[in-house]
Amino acid sequence: MTMMTMTTRAPVPRASRAVSRYATTRAATVSRRATTRAATVSRRATTRTTTIARASSSSDEADADVGVGLKAAWYGAEALGRVVGSSDTTGDARATDGAPIVDRAGAVAAIREDYESVYFVTGDGDMRAYDDACEFADPFASFRGLGRFQRNVRNLGAFCRDVELKLTSFEETEEGVQTEWTFSCVLDLPWRPRLAAKGGTTHALSAEHRVVRHYERWDVEPKKVLTQLLKPASKIPENQAEVFMLSLMSGDIVGTLGVVAPVLFKTSVPLWAASTALRSATGTEPSDVEGLFGWFVALACVSQVAKFLRGIGIS
Repeated sequence: MTMMTMTTRAPVPRASRAVSRYATTRAATVSRRATTRAATVSRRATTRTTTIARASSSSDEADADVGVGLKAAWYGAEALGRVVGSSDTTGDARATDGAPIVDRAGAVAAIREDYESVYFVTGDGDMRAYDDACEFADPFASFRGLGRFQRNVRNLGAFCRDVELKLTSFEETEEGVQTEWTFSCVLDLPWRPRLAAKGGTTHALSAEHRVVRHYERWDVEPKKVLTQLLKPASKIPENQAEVFMLSLMSGDIVGTLGVVAPVLFKTSVPLWAASTALRSATGTEPSDVEGLFGWFVALACVSQVAKFLRGIGIS
């Protein structure tokens, strides 16, 4: 009789099977959550990167638009200075006062003397450390020529009053001289706006101890500069132009029209009367120009009434 040996598997306890199923389920859940979290983080990062890129692109486009406008204003101001400036536009001769520059120390000393003369506003500095073909640049424009720079600052400086230039830092560097400064002036315009800013200038020296590059940095937003140009320096207006600009900047429609109204009235009434008389004599229909003059007269009258009412405290 053949003896057969049978091998039987010991039964697995229920508790062990439950623990095994729980561990397997828990691991799958953790894995799914990790995958979901990673996908969410990836989507958020992609969205944030896209948003930042769009914002940066929009900001760059806005800055470029402002830069183009300011550059056009800069060249316009240069042309205006040539037309109405009091300086000699043909005089490119270098000033010969002062000791000649023979070393770096002499160049540094000459640059400091230029600041004491407020050279980049008045053009009165000696500027003997500068090369005739020096490059002058700022965030808005760039050109070469010491003579051109001196003409520009002298012409534009003729419109500046109460000029203040304070050096806050004067440091000799490997490249040349680096300065930091604050500047303010009142422009000689009818409403007398005040310009105020801070910035710095890099004076790059050559091996011959000449300034070959002059770079000005203005630490002020272009929009703020435009706002300063429109706002009178005086808080209490002293002429009609200041009243007009202060009213315009504060959104005071009545005050703005109160200044414009007399001009509109004086110019529109004669033209409107002449147009009406001509139409009556020729028997023609009223023209658009006559209607426009009539509106100007009406606007002038209404604004004067509003100004009167405000004066007596009614509006």
